[in-house]
Amino acid sequence: MVRIFTFGLMFLCFLTVKAQQLTKLWETEALMDKPESAVYDRTNKMIYVSNINGKYCTKDGNGFISKVRLDGVIQQLEWITGLDSPQGLALVGDKLYIADVDQVVVADLKRGAVVLRYKAEGAIFLNDVATEKNGDVYVFDCKANRVYRLKNNKLDVWLDDLRLQGPNGLLCQRKNIMLLNMSGDQTFLIDKRTKSVTEFCSGIENLDGVTKDGSDGYFVSGAWQGEIFHLNSKGEKKLVLDLGYEKVITADITYIPEKQILVIPTLKKTVLAYRWK
Repeated sequence: MVRIFTFGLMFLCFLTVKAQQLTKLWETEALMDKPESAVYDRTNKMIYVSNINGKYCTKDGNGFISKVRLDGVIQQLEWITGLDSPQGLALVGDKLYIADVDQVVVADLKRGAVVLRYKAEGAIFLNDVATEKNGDVYVFDCKANRVYRLKNNKLDVWLDDLRLQGPNGLLCQRKNIMLLNMSGDQTFLIDKRTKSVTEFCSGIENLDGVTKDGSDGYFVSGAWQGEIFHLNSKGEKKLVLDLGYEKVITADITYIPEKQILVIPTLKKTVLAYRWK
């Protein structure tokens, strides 16, 4: 009995030691200017990063999108230009959708240029973007506290709910949309059919980015304190990275499951990458 008990303790210790963790892979050269969001293009094996390059939510035409290789080398710093304060990024086919102050900007990947702009009526500060497999695009306004949907080339308000308090993170799933409430420290699930809002997780300050972990969990960032949390399918959270002591900001993240790489824009001069293993 003693031997069985001892073996059980050793096995539990082994599982604890082998728990997945984030290990730093690379950091880009310090050439970027307020990198805010990242998205991975599987077809071209390229990471796209939005650069505000100026004051937040300012129409100055300085913003741009960078191309970064999977090894952290910046392939093209100013790839798509002429933006104002680009934030969230999302892909549909060969089109890149960009949240840019009060409009959704569409760029063609092959041309590396802006091809369309959709004005969001009443918008103040569009932030994150998420897309559906059918091509629908969702974007939220973190100041006006509403969610817009771009469908059939028309951008309209899709949800306006008092529980939205500085929404700052968006993820489309099969039945719902996950939304991070930056001011309220809450993560919500919004039913796409009924638009009902339920709480999924709470207690994380300064919520910013959210991305799937390649399985049934998620990574979310607590931006200003430099934290990355892992959430399981029940909404239970675990702190897996704390860069606060380095004064690093963890903005709108993305995860590349086939490479086990978490990409973290820092809102300063670089983008970081960590392996989840």
